[in-house]
Amino acid sequence: MTIEELLEKMSGELGQKPETMELLSKIDEKTVFEHAANKNFAMGGELIPPKYKLLISIAVGAAMGSEKCTETYTQIALNKGITKEEILEALLVTRFIKATSVYSAATPALKKMLETD
Repeated sequence: MTIEELLEKMSGELGQKPETMELLSKIDEKTVFEHAANKNFAMGGELIPPKYKLLISIAVGAAMGSEKCTETYTQIALNKGITKEEILEALLVTRFIKATSVYSAATPALKKMLETD
């Protein structure tokens, strides 16, 4: 497969040109092929349905603060028929878990505060 064919395949899945991949291809095509291979490996398992993998991708992108990843996987999900409501629900779960991590990270501080009583 040529880089042009790979980028065209990515465009078809996304519904638009994969800007970041196109930029990378101008610097080092191997990077784009490696990225595609990693995606195929990560998404290739059979135990989790593709729909859930996309929802996980959206959630992780959002939790990491990556607007580009969140937007990209949201667009792919919408193109594959995942509803706005399902995506929002995944984001609500993500928000809750992210907020919970604040309390979890504060556990030593909470213990310290209670030791001073």
